[in-house]
Amino acid sequence: MQRACRVSSAAGALLVALLSTGCAATLEEGVQLSPEGVRFRIRQPEAKSVAVAGDFNGWSPAAHPMVRVGEFWTCLIPLPPGEHAFMYVVDGSWVTPPNAAEVVPDGFGGFNGKVVVP
Repeated sequence: MQRACRVSSAAGALLVALLSTGCAATLEEGVQLSPEGVRFRIRQPEAKSVAVAGDFNGWSPAAHPMVRVGEFWTCLIPLPPGEHAFMYVVDGSWVTPPNAAEVVPDGFGGFNGKVVVP
């Protein structure tokens, strides 16, 4: 089952405005905790599709597709408290989160990002 990622129209408009006015440097890749859930963000300007896959969705590359906002892709996922491993799937290729605060071995010689929800 595919779950849509949420981007409020106000947040989307703000991101587009920042990107179009040259303020893209104020945006960062990474993970941000909020009361609504975990915001995943990655800069992939050439990508055709990006998704978040992790232990919270059975590592499904189709469960949480991300939404493009300028050069960034974003997704808000409500996650329960605990530690969650994740990766991005960019045009079908698995990508370790480039700015993950923490990483854990993925069991295949690479690394997953890790986010901790209090």
